[in-house]
Amino acid sequence: MKAPRLILSLSFPVLIILFLSSNSHAKPISVELYPSGALITERTTVPVQTDGNRTIARFSIPVHADKDTLTANTPAESGMLVTSIRTELLTPDETDKVKELKNKLNDLLRQKADIDARIKADTAYISFWENLGSNLPEKTESVERLADAARKGITDAHNEIFKLTQSLEPLNNKIDDIQKQIDNLTGHSEKHWQVAVYLNKKAADTIALTYSYYIGNCGWEPVYTLNAHPGKSEIEFVWYADITQNTGLHWDNIDLTLAAAQARPQPEPPLLGDWIIAPVQIYPQRKAAMAPEQLRASAPAEMDADHAESAPPEPTRSEGFLFDTFALGKQTLAPGEAGRIDIRKSTWKAAFRYLIRPYESPQAFLFAQLEIAGDKNEFIKLPQGMATFLIDSAVVSSRSFSLVDPEEKLYFGSDPQVNVKMDVLSKKSGEKGIFAGKKTYEWGWKITLNNLKNHEINILMEDAYPQLQDERIKLEESFSGVTPEKDKNLLKWAVEVKPRSKTDIQYGFSIIYPDDLNLNFGGR
Repeated sequence: MKAPRLILSLSFPVLIILFLSSNSHAKPISVELYPSGALITERTTVPVQTDGNRTIARFSIPVHADKDTLTANTPAESGMLVTSIRTELLTPDETDKVKELKNKLNDLLRQKADIDARIKADTAYISFWENLGSNLPEKTESVERLADAARKGITDAHNEIFKLTQSLEPLNNKIDDIQKQIDNLTGHSEKHWQVAVYLNKKAADTIALTYSYYIGNCGWEPVYTLNAHPGKSEIEFVWYADITQNTGLHWDNIDLTLAAAQARPQPEPPLLGDWIIAPVQIYPQRKAAMAPEQLRASAPAEMDADHAESAPPEPTRSEGFLFDTFALGKQTLAPGEAGRIDIRKSTWKAAFRYLIRPYESPQAFLFAQLEIAGDKNEFIKLPQGMATFLIDSAVVSSRSFSLVDPEEKLYFGSDPQVNVKMDVLSKKSGEKGIFAGKKTYEWGWKITLNNLKNHEINILMEDAYPQLQDERIKLEESFSGVTPEKDKNLLKWAVEVKPRSKTDIQYGFSIIYPDDLNLNFGGR
């Protein structure tokens, strides 16, 4: 619950004096940095003031801080306790650096105003002579001399306008750059929250306060590099943190902790859709008299749906309920700066294979599965960020990446040196016997795997297994060569293909079902 609003009897000048001196020794000591914001903890020693029967200590926090998240604590040995907190917006004195930048900005703005004035003067000069020229009397020697002078003057004015306009672009860039520096140093605001901390008593003239608050305009995002070396069965892994810091505070030798929510990545190859064979759903015919709106409102949902040099020390990881945190030790980052910090560098042992799903795509996707030695609890979850994927140091793609399970497949894209061809051997319907009252349907495919590489490769092939939605449907299967493993509604073939050679896999299915049963064959 928010503390009741209290009214101070101190005069405004006194407030300003107290405010300007209140945070002279304030120092961020720790930052827990989130993807969009941070929990900042600062420590300061401030005077303790009395106003009647109230005891107050004051300090300031950036205007972008969420004042409702502010907490403040006193040392246990001080004998003083925080009873309530009040905040108020004030404009503090500028730092020497901000003053210097503002002076530069004013000089540049004066230069810009001078150029704008000269351009306007030249434009007016041209307009004057153009208007005068249209009202000159008949040509005489004096008029011709006047016209020649006007022509030269207009030409010179146009040339000057061109040069002045050209000079504006670099000047505007300097103005924008200095304004950006000022915004970064002031946290994009020249105001701060003045915080009044009310204490239960005055036991000393000063009090050491430790306070925390959440603030935006800063954050971090993970950046990864995964360099696959299939010949060595290794992946060189580098994890960076790209940090932005526009709080207006100087993070000097602070304890920095990164916090991140986890996100499961989407698989790179196309997903296999379920293969469902089921009776066709027949809906009652709508009455022609129904209005289109009534038809749409009464249609079933199914019908609607058709429409660094050396590796840095490993960060200390703490596993949380919603996210992990990584302690990066002491770090320094000035306001307005963007920094990149190495979080982890390591070499992963991995087994490389190719995944193919011929019914969905003719491509073969290289993937790796990590070989975690020892305790899997040592595995570090990786929050979602942009990653550069390489194969033998050659870049193959950049995309979003995260890792939450050590058994997940790490995909490195498709390989044009592994060809996959799918031939349809049979796809037809028929009848079983003359009087049996049964129908049949059969499918058959041949998959040709062509390894153009000069070394053996391992391929995992997947396809959907038919799911029968009616007990009257009977299924027969046919496999030639490699027999697949059945994993629920999925078929998996493990195949080794010799260097520069081909391997064929043939398989198919047939179903028998009653003559009066209309089937949807699942798109196959």
